[in-house]
Amino acid sequence: MNRRDVLKGLGLTLGYTIATPSIMSLLQSCKTEVKLWTPKFLSVDEGTVVKNLVDIMLPKTEATPGALDVNVPEFIDLYTYKVYNEQQQLKFKKGLNAIIKALNTPAEGVSALEYKDYDILLAKYLKASKKQRLAYQNGSDKDDEDTIVFNALLELRNTAVWAYKTSEQIGETVLAYDPIPGAQIGCAPLEELTNGKAWSL
Repeated sequence: MNRRDVLKGLGLTLGYTIATPSIMSLLQSCKTEVKLWTPKFLSVDEGTVVKNLVDIMLPKTEATPGALDVNVPEFIDLYTYKVYNEQQQLKFKKGLNAIIKALNTPAEGVSALEYKDYDILLAKYLKASKKQRLAYQNGSDKDDEDTIVFNALLELRNTAVWAYKTSEQIGETVLAYDPIPGAQIGCAPLEELTNGKAWSL
């Protein structure tokens, strides 16, 4: 059995409901400085687009680190490289290429894109009305460009949030963390137990 099959068999499908030790170690291995990162699966341009989109989705604030601080783009690259099968990889790349096209990338390449270009794209697809989002999601044709871009952005966002919340730094410093769980308290309000924070897994 190869590594990909083992990782997939550990319960990590696109539901992202649990982070197994193998995936946790994969996530914690992402320690490269963002400026020095060279993608393994993505092209350099695709990596730049993922990095910029994820940075807007999960920005750094005064209280919390951003996605780039915990190497979310690097994890997404490694995860798609080591866990996705060939069909999933092709679908992911197709989605990224559709995103790059939808960004109206100039002849100079993605390096010429500005923050506002990414922001406009995200607003169009992820901040659309419920009716419009349903129209994007259930396009008249599975090869419809809007459908491909919408689903690719949705997958990227979901993967980024999952990776972010699973990272050691976020788990220990942002979410409610108890390395040695004690008694189970079933009916107490979350505000009282953790100051409203979700539990770290």
